[in-house]
This record gives sequence, structure tokens and C-alpha cells, in this order.
Amino acid sequence: MKRRELRTTYFYKSLILVCLLSLFLYTSLLFAANSPFLSYTISGKNEWKVTQDSYVVSEVLFKDMDLYYPEDLFIKDGKHYIADSGNARIVVYNPSTKEVSYIGDMTLFQPTGLFVDDSFVYVADPGTSEVVIFDKEGNEIKRIGRPTNPLFGETANFKPKKLVVDKRGNLYIVSEGTFEGIIQLDKNGEFLGYFGSNTVGITLLDKFIDIFYTKEQKEKFLNRIPKPYANIAIDAKGLIYTITQKEQGSAIKKHNTIGNNILSLSREGRMVDEPNFTDIAVDKNGRIFALTETGLIYEYDPEGNLLVSFGGRAISTERNGLFTVASAIAVSDDGKVLVLDRERGLVHVFNPTQYIHILHKAIELYSEGKYLESKDLWKELMVYDGYSKIAHYGLGKAYFQEGNYRAAVNEFRKAYEKRDYSDAYWEIRNETLQKKMGLIFSLLIVLIITFFVTDELSRRGKLTLRFEPKNKLLSDILYIKNMLKHPLDTFYYIQRKRHGSVASASIIYILFLLVIQFDYFGRSFIFNLNVQDRSIGFVLLASAAPTMLWVLANYLVSSINDGRGTLRDIYIFTAYSFAPYILFQPLVILLTYVLTYNEAFIISLLSNALIVWSAILLFTGVKEIHDYNLRNTIKSILLTLVWIFVIILVYSIVYMLWDQLVQTVYAIIQEVLYRAR
Repeated sequence: MKRRELRTTYFYKSLILVCLLSLFLYTSLLFAANSPFLSYTISGKNEWKVTQDSYVVSEVLFKDMDLYYPEDLFIKDGKHYIADSGNARIVVYNPSTKEVSYIGDMTLFQPTGLFVDDSFVYVADPGTSEVVIFDKEGNEIKRIGRPTNPLFGETANFKPKKLVVDKRGNLYIVSEGTFEGIIQLDKNGEFLGYFGSNTVGITLLDKFIDIFYTKEQKEKFLNRIPKPYANIAIDAKGLIYTITQKEQGSAIKKHNTIGNNILSLSREGRMVDEPNFTDIAVDKNGRIFALTETGLIYEYDPEGNLLVSFGGRAISTERNGLFTVASAIAVSDDGKVLVLDRERGLVHVFNPTQYIHILHKAIELYSEGKYLESKDLWKELMVYDGYSKIAHYGLGKAYFQEGNYRAAVNEFRKAYEKRDYSDAYWEIRNETLQKKMGLIFSLLIVLIITFFVTDELSRRGKLTLRFEPKNKLLSDILYIKNMLKHPLDTFYYIQRKRHGSVASASIIYILFLLVIQFDYFGRSFIFNLNVQDRSIGFVLLASAAPTMLWVLANYLVSSINDGRGTLRDIYIFTAYSFAPYILFQPLVILLTYVLTYNEAFIISLLSNALIVWSAILLFTGVKEIHDYNLRNTIKSILLTLVWIFVIILVYSIVYMLWDQLVQTVYAIIQEVLYRAR
């Protein structure tokens, strides 16, 4: 009877849970259908996934204000300050009283940027090439023009576009066309220097030009100018944030007091960003908001991890939450996100939803190191969004802190965080070794004893371990092991046709390609090669094509350079040269399931050693098969590589011409059919 009551209770609880989940899904779909835009997040594999609505539009401001091409927006003490560039004024709006006032409507020319502190309103006016400072009542205090300091440079641009001011009154100015960095002035307008200049990437072509070109040619071909900053923001701690357009992975930077980028994801070029960011804002908790001209809003945590993306462009119809040309973003103290539409002269107000409130609270606890306290919040967040990378990562941290390492590795794997996965796996491995240490030592001793006993019996002739297959093909395939001890003899017997055949070489090539596939797709999670976007066919082509091109090109080169090897010899010895990689790389791959991230150098060392070993055998094979001296061997290999390049180049040209021919013929046929109608 008691068991039946328990079953009934369990049934009703399950039924209630199913009903609640169904209601949740229904309301989520209903809100998604009514929302003019979707919210997105990033999964562990860096794939975009639709998530719950993170923000909803609560109101649209300034419909009757006639703002004309406004450029900037700032919130201070609850008031909204707008750089109404087209009307040459600053609009001050108080949401509480609905009062509107104006600053500089008779003195400004083209305000595009503004910053407000406790005492003053700072306006960047590129029309007059000045920074104009007002008090809160709108009285002009001073104008700061072009610095007179010789260090600033006579030809340097000074057209203030955006600016921020730190607690000491120092100004950080983004100027049009200034690539040296952010212009830093003190409160009196004295030039302090350039702050945090962008770096210039050096390509292989640039390095080639550096080596071989003259000074005049370098000045003509090289244009090593850092990209200018597009906008700037400052947080409560005084740290400077910048955005750079036409950058991928490092568009957002967080600068310390000496101008260095301290946002690790940005420094490594791994941030999820956009090349057309136009504005940036930082809330009181250090979360970063970036805006594109097309109206996409990206929200990041203080470490630069993407939380959500929402918003978008109004293409055919004007809808709240979508923008024609977005120009500025600001965040209020109560978490509302305000976005300025320059084309329509409106400000859209986004209110955070319950989903984003939970996410923010979880991140705050995580940032404070309270992983266990954030555990329930991460779990609650999973109900809203099971794909969120940061949610899986936060839950993994909570499990790790709790000591539940097996649950932690599952979450870190979903978040695709290899280093944290490795730390949790190390704890599991350490725990397993401690429990099984006696068994492991016993097995090791048994293996050692077995090895010595079999070796001794083999030397006395009482045990035969040598396997000599009667099948010629199988014998030729197993002959690959001879390459490890006696490579010169192996190449000699291959050329004399005593060992090796086209059939055995073909099978060895197949084994080689299978090992490469295993290497790409069979490694452990910690050491995998990030191949989620690569197919088996791609890896097969990328490994088989160069190998066959080597065989063909080397035969062509040896034919005109007195090489003794035939096409058959080259085909066979090349296959046998891969012996170290074929025989030992699978063991290295299996080793990836035992080692952790801290021991990655062992995997790299062993893999590289096997590749170098195979390359040495290939070099030796060219020398022995063609009967070359050292100089002619090097010459043959270099010419072979040149021929491979030429073959690829010719194929590319023929392919493009053929594709163009097919398109032309198709267009002619379509035109004839059209006229025939």
C-alpha cells in the first residue's frame, strides 16, 4: 500500500512538472512570436543559438523632439544627454519630470560626442576642432583646442569625435584620422601623450618585403599605420574601453592605466565581435555593451565572454527595437539599455527580462568567487537556455568547487573549455591512481617479468616469437617495421624488387590516411584539433593530394636530373617512409586520453618527433633510390616542391578558365532559349 502511494505521488509530481514545462515553452514561443527581434547566445562550439528574450522594448523616446542626426547618448544621475549634431546642441531630458533643456544651442557647431561627470558636461565638436566644457546649468566654462606642445606633432590631426574624462579630470579623446592612439590631455588642455595605440599586424608578405625590398620600395608598398579607434568608454574604476572597426576577434579592448589591453580574449583575437561596432558602454558592474550600425547589441561579461546578442535593423518596416542607423548606446543604473537611432532621431529603451536578471546575478556571484552560491542560479538558467556556453561554464565551476569533478568535466566539455576540463580531469585521474595504485604496480611488475622471461626463452631457442607469413603481400606490408632499424637496407631491397610492391604500398598509403583521420578526429577532448568544421572528406583530400603530388613531381624531377628511381620505386619508398608515423602515432593519440593540458608538451614533442623521423626517412629514400649525393638530394627535394606549386597553380588557372567557360556557355544557352520563346 505504501509503495502504491509513493507511485501515485511520483506520478502527480511528474504530471505537474510536465504541465509547467509545457506552459513555459508555450509562453516562450508566444513572446518570441510577438517580439520584433530574437536574442542569441553562443554554444560551447561557438555556434549561434536562439535563446530566451533577454531584453524587451518598454518605450521609445523623443518622437516629438525633432532630433536631427543625433550622434551620442549619455546617462548621468538619471538624466539623458543627447548630442543632437544636426541641430548643433545638447538635449537634456529628465525622465522623472519629462522636462527638456538645451546646452550649447548657440555655441556648438557639430557635437558628436559627450561625457558628463558630477560637475561638467564635456562636448567633442569636430566642426570647431575643440572640446567645449559646460557646467550643469549650460554655461560655457572653457574651450580646449589643438595642443601647442611640440610632442603632439605639427601634422597630427585634432578633430575630437568622442571623449571620456577620468576622476582626475584628464581627457581621453578619439580624434578623426588619428592613428597614433587616444589623445590624452590634462584638465587644462595640456598634452600628456598618446594612450593605447593599436598594434600593426605583420603578414608573411610584409616580412618578405622587409628582407628583399629597398627602402624606397618599402615606402611605396608598405602602409603600416595602426587603425584608429572608433569610440571610447570608461568604467567606474577608471579603466578605458575602446572599439576598433574592421577588426575581427579584437574589436573591443580594455586598457589599464598604461594603455595595455587586459582583455585576454581580445588580446588572443578570440572574442565574438563584429567589424562594424560603432559605440560601446560599460554598466556599473563592468558588463560591456557594444553596438553596430545595423542595430545589433552585444552584451559581454567583464572578461569579454559573450552573454547575449539582440536587436537588429529595420529593413522594410519601422518596429520598436529595430534601427535604421544606430549610433549610440548607454546603460542606466537600473539596467535599462538605451539605444539611439541616428536616422530616425529616436531612443529605444530596452528593459531586462527575468532571464537576463538571473544571468547577471549568477555572473556577479561567479565574479566574486562564490561558485557554490551561484550553482542554483546556473541550474535555473539551464531551464531557460540549455545551450548557453557561459551557463555550462559557470555550473562546471560550481561542481568543481564542490568536488564533483565528474559532473564538472561534463559541463566544461559542453562549454568547450579545455583548460578547466583538464583541471577537473586531473583530479579524477589523481583520485583513480590513488585508488588503483596497487593494481597498477602489480600489472607493471607482471609485464616486466613477462618481458624478461620471454626474452630469455627466445635467446635460448625455447620460444619463437618471429612471425614469418607465407603470403607475399602480407610479408611486404609487415616489412615496414624493418624501416625503423635498417632504412638503408629497406630502400636497397625495394629498388631491387626483393621487398615491397605497388599493392603493399597502396595498402600502406591507406593505413597512413587512416592514421591521419584518427589523429584529426580521434584525440581526446583536451587535445582535439578543433575539427568540428572539417569533414572526413576534407581531411582525406588534404592529406592524399599532397602525397600523390609529391610522387608525381619527384618522378618528373628525377627524370630530368639523372635519378635512377622509377615511378614504381618512388611510389613504394614514399609509402614506407611514413613508417614511424603509421606505427607510433596511434599510441600518441591514445596517450591523449591519459595526459592533461599541463602535459601537452609531451604530445607535441612525440608527434613532431615522428614527423621529423618520417621526413628524414623520406630524405634518405630520395638519396638512396635515385643514387644522389647530398647536394643533388637537396636540389631534387626543392625542385619537387617547386613542381608541386606549379601543378597546383596550373590546376587553379585551368579550373577558373573552365568554370568561366561553363558559365559563358550556360549564359549563351539561356539567352538562345529566351529568344526562342
